[in-house]
Amino acid sequence: MVKRSNNNRIKNKGFTLLETIVAITVLTFAIMGPLELAARSIGLAIVSKNQITAFYLAQEAMEYVKNKRDGNFLAHGSDWLTGLDGCLGASGCYTDIPNDNISVCAGGCPVLKYDNNGLYYNYFSGNDTIFTRTVKITTPVGGNPNEAKVQTTISWIEKLNSKTFTLEGNIFNWK
Repeated sequence: MVKRSNNNRIKNKGFTLLETIVAITVLTFAIMGPLELAARSIGLAIVSKNQITAFYLAQEAMEYVKNKRDGNFLAHGSDWLTGLDGCLGASGCYTDIPNDNISVCAGGCPVLKYDNNGLYYNYFSGNDTIFTRTVKITTPVGGNPNEAKVQTTISWIEKLNSKTFTLEGNIFNWK
């Protein structure tokens, strides 16, 4: 709105350039805060997803070792650690559970693959993942030949940082 004063000057009643810049700055900060919070939340969700996946991959390998041991008991006459020999070495082994295969990690274990069709992790089909699984079995424990320590380690690279998750448990020759 234009208004004339007594000395014929025109006064504008509106925003000045400075007021506009300040308003835009305040508005920008009001929008950027929630956007930054949302971006961090998404990043933390990805980290949590990878940690949960690592836990389940380690638990799967531990259960596989226990299942092998139990299968040896049922096979009457088999040594309780038959089929797990590759995991007894210093380099450990990798367990391809869907294909019931155990292989020695010579020079390092390969990365797991994820099969989108069957929706499972393995070493032969699917796309490479960020996860590597290593299983090591140590026996005897404390001089007891009927006890073995099973250590399953999942490692991966996340945001240029190396991450690991290790699950340990003891199994026994209960026969």
